Amino acid sequence: MSLTRLAAARRSLILLWVGVLAATAIGTVLAIPKLRLILFFATLAVEVAAVYMAFAGRAQLARDDPGRRVWMFIGLGLLLRLIAEMRLATLYLDIVPKFVTEDEWAWAVYFFGLRYLYTVADLALLAALLATRRALLSTGLDFHLRPRDALVLVLLPPLPVTVYLLQSVFLTATTDPGLHTFRIISASVGALVSGVCVVLASPALQMGGGAWAWIWGAAAVAGIARALAFAAAAVSPTFSGVVVLEQALLWTFACGWLLATVLHLRLVTHERGPTPQAA
Repeated sequence: MSLTRLAAARRSLILLWVGVLAATAIGTVLAIPKLRLILFFATLAVEVAAVYMAFAGRAQLARDDPGRRVWMFIGLGLLLRLIAEMRLATLYLDIVPKFVTEDEWAWAVYFFGLRYLYTVADLALLAALLATRRALLSTGLDFHLRPRDALVLVLLPPLPVTVYLLQSVFLTATTDPGLHTFRIISASVGALVSGVCVVLASPALQMGGGAWAWIWGAAAVAGIARALAFAAAAVSPTFSGVVVLEQALLWTFACGWLLATVLHLRLVTHERGPTPQAA
């Protein structure tokens, strides 16, 4: 797998990301009905692909490669998020099983409890990222944050505070009392995941950039987009059109992780080389 093919895969996914965002902008202007739902299912399809690519990349690694553990956690995190999204799809389409809706305890777990699958997914991603950071530190090389990376890290901590303030102003409904807490927790963990991705991208760039810089950079963009999506969701009760912006940010999250997983799969396949054929 040549570097040219890595670049081609990167360009294709960036074009997909930009193309769908452009189509969404046009659809918003034309007031296409159910635009948010259409974009949601497009996002779901990309997340399915990202899960597959993450585990496919892990399968290419040798059994004694420490990267297998890292990519197991990344795949697990993306899989848990996909399950949470499938739950959300049943709510959007009103196809929640009757045994859930007719039982008060089961409904509480399904509606209020299972939303925290998103948080558990983020924690799995965080475990993978921290393991990667420890591996980098163990090399003994002198890595330091570039000024622009440090600036991004400074901007990340206020995101959960922003979500809290926006929800305090705009979230006035009492039908879902746990939503405020969930968004604050998720925005906080998401900002932490984004920060670690920035920390990983910085040494990759110092070592000459390449695929690894793109992998961790794409993951960082994904995390920042998801944190911003919580801010958009906080004002959506007052500004209904913002729900499309929220989903566009989640689309960016999904495309970021698909880019990271595709590049990793291409990279490790190239490093491993072709499989010998039987004589």
